[in-house]
Amino acid sequence: MLNLIKQYRFYLVLLLFLLIPILSIDSSNRSPREYRSYDKAALLITSPFQIAIHWTLDSMVGFYENYLALWKTRGENQELIDENRKLVNTIINLRELEQENIRLRNILQFKENYKIESVIARMIARDVSSEFRAIRINRGKSSGIEPNMSVINSEGVVGRVLRVTESTADVVTILDPLSAVDAYIMRSRARGIVEGLTDSLCQLKFALRVDDIQPGDLLLSSGLNGNFPKGIPVGTVIKVTRKSFGVTQKVEVKPSVDFSKLEEVVVVTKSDASPAHVELIEKKLSEESAAKPLVPAAGEKE
Repeated sequence: MLNLIKQYRFYLVLLLFLLIPILSIDSSNRSPREYRSYDKAALLITSPFQIAIHWTLDSMVGFYENYLALWKTRGENQELIDENRKLVNTIINLRELEQENIRLRNILQFKENYKIESVIARMIARDVSSEFRAIRINRGKSSGIEPNMSVINSEGVVGRVLRVTESTADVVTILDPLSAVDAYIMRSRARGIVEGLTDSLCQLKFALRVDDIQPGDLLLSSGLNGNFPKGIPVGTVIKVTRKSFGVTQKVEVKPSVDFSKLEEVVVVTKSDASPAHVELIEKKLSEESAAKPLVPAAGEKE
């Protein structure tokens, strides 16, 4: 069969070219009639090719249209992703600004309550040494800051200025063992010196064994050492250990300031608080302390 086709291929091709005009002329006749025998033969031969060509063209057109649609969708998705990222960043920035405004408003209210003149500064660095617990702020001599000035925030005592440059100052916090803040128990008026103990705790030293000190007591700065105004919260007693001998007792204190979240501070340049004003502050702090849950008792004897 193949040999015959190869042998007479010229005549077969010639016949095909002769049939095409005849079929074209015949198909142009619009009069209704039945298919003739050569029409059926031509349809039988050409219909598979027509179907294949039609399917190929439809597939190519469909693929092209889908590709364009997918490309457009991909571009729209990328635009939506970029817009969503911008909106998320905007929300984060707005929340951060809101928190900063709250902190600054609390600081301004704190300054007004304690009648102090001060400079607001931002913490820019933290000492990584385990033996020297200090921070660095973005204000210095040019802002009127000098060594030994007290540093506080809306929560309480932070520390004191150790050294200054024109634009920065190093502050040793009350968590440092070399720090010393003269303080008293607001409830019982017992006194002692608050010094650093660990990265998160302080201790009240020189508290007499007979002094009435209990977990939950609030410590305030006494103002006697001249660095800190009187009546500023220093910390809360969390543990009291009384020995069966000796003249002192061991008192652990949780600072009022959360140093892990410290951002803005206030450097006190002048304090005008009068004794009567301090009494009003103590009354307010006493009411706030009564509204808070007490620290679980941790006193023990050795």
